[in-house]
Amino acid sequence: MRRSCLALFILAVLIPGVMAGERIPILVVGTNLGMEYLRAFFDSEPAVTFNFVPANNIGGYYLNTAEILKMIRLYFPRSYEEMRSFEVLILNGPEFNLMTKQQDRWMFDAIKEGMGGINDMSVFSIISGVAEAWSASQTQLAFPNDAPAVTAQGAGEFQSGIFSVKINSEARYPILTPFIPFGVEKNSHPGCWRFVIHREGSEVLAWRVGVGKRYDYMAAWEYEKGRTITNGNAMAMCWQGYPRSPQDNQYSPGILMNMMYWLAQRDLIGDIEVFHRVKGNFAEFRSRMLVLISLLDFIDKFGANTGNVQEEIIGLDELYDLASDHYLDGEFVECEELMLEALEQFSSVEDMARREKERALMWVYVIEWLVSASTLFISGFILWTLMVRRRLYREIEATKLRSI
Repeated sequence: MRRSCLALFILAVLIPGVMAGERIPILVVGTNLGMEYLRAFFDSEPAVTFNFVPANNIGGYYLNTAEILKMIRLYFPRSYEEMRSFEVLILNGPEFNLMTKQQDRWMFDAIKEGMGGINDMSVFSIISGVAEAWSASQTQLAFPNDAPAVTAQGAGEFQSGIFSVKINSEARYPILTPFIPFGVEKNSHPGCWRFVIHREGSEVLAWRVGVGKRYDYMAAWEYEKGRTITNGNAMAMCWQGYPRSPQDNQYSPGILMNMMYWLAQRDLIGDIEVFHRVKGNFAEFRSRMLVLISLLDFIDKFGANTGNVQEEIIGLDELYDLASDHYLDGEFVECEELMLEALEQFSSVEDMARREKERALMWVYVIEWLVSASTLFISGFILWTLMVRRRLYREIEATKLRSI
């Protein structure tokens, strides 16, 4: 029973895509490295589910071309109906020359019929054939970046340096503009990027500055029934990377989710500051729960009674579910209240788990002490008997040669 409770909690909270609700199903096609960066955002995000299709060997398992093709066959949607079950497509640097014409057509048609899409690093690669394959595809027509123009101007030229982002305050799509008052334009980051040349009719959301003249950095538009965005650098990296230090863009989780909401044609974030705090609460909850689960798994091996702790975990799980429901409904104030209550209760549950650990390990320490003490006493007794009291000590009698 104890194990099943833990399993249910892990399924409900720690594995994305299990809890009920109006989540955004996302299909990520691209690099293993890019997926690991995106996972930092999505694992603690109740509003999304995601499927990943490995389609580039960068940052991962050193697969050859045949193995990558196998991954695409296994994990890419098998039918157009399955493709349409996703609301957002993220092209995270795939080798588009490995995609079939049918897969290309499915992605293009799905965007025309209402799916959102975002691609990064412009035309993806300096590798010969990859950029050209993307420029010649149907899918690139649905994106606001003029891929053939970028290819013609040296798509393979790898750009890097320290840059910052200037948001277009007059953009008609309010994806980035709500974040201007929070100082996100002041964050400068070393990183890499490739050219973006926005198509006529698209909207430049932001420019890249600090590396010479101003360049297009992000662009968006509405393509028939769908919406798409082009991003100048790799998703979830550089300015948009997950914040890991005070110098990073602390509002990058909100920026990423505002893009996902816009692409999925959902309501955008209303109160940025409350949303920012709630995202921090979810990340803290997940981090502390992973530690707590590991602790319980450890002390359970020593026969500790963790039933009370697991009952408390179920209570925390219920608060998390209620907070997630408010989150999915865009009720971030109510969500924050419940998350703060859950985090407050977390301290007492952690103390309870630590006490169980101390009880479980006390007997380990006692047994270790008894073994050490017994070894000391026995060794001392033998030493005293043989070397001090010499009760069992017998001298060796001297012998001499004698004639026969």
